Amino acid sequence: MKKEKTKMSIIRGVVIPMEWDDQGNVVRIAISSHDEKEYVVEREGKGSELLAFIRKEVEVGGEIKEEDHKKVIKVKKYQVKKAEVPESQGSR
Repeated sequence: MKKEKTKMSIIRGVVIPMEWDDQGNVVRIAISSHDEKEYVVEREGKGSELLAFIRKEVEVGGEIKEEDHKKVIKVKKYQVKKAEVPESQGSR
């Protein structure tokens, strides 16, 4: 069996919920990228850590593969983007 070669990809987007359990807890997430693609996040690797950052903007590095016509990312590293705070007193 030939192993597919995977390369590290970087995507930027917002962490969004995808599936919930019976109690309403999020059990599966995806990243909605700025180019309107969705990447399902695998729980393995650092993927489960992203559950804490729903609706936050992130930059994620990992391996992307196709499963059931969906893009799936195995997260190797990530960075949560800081929200830019607008200056309340801009120059006039």
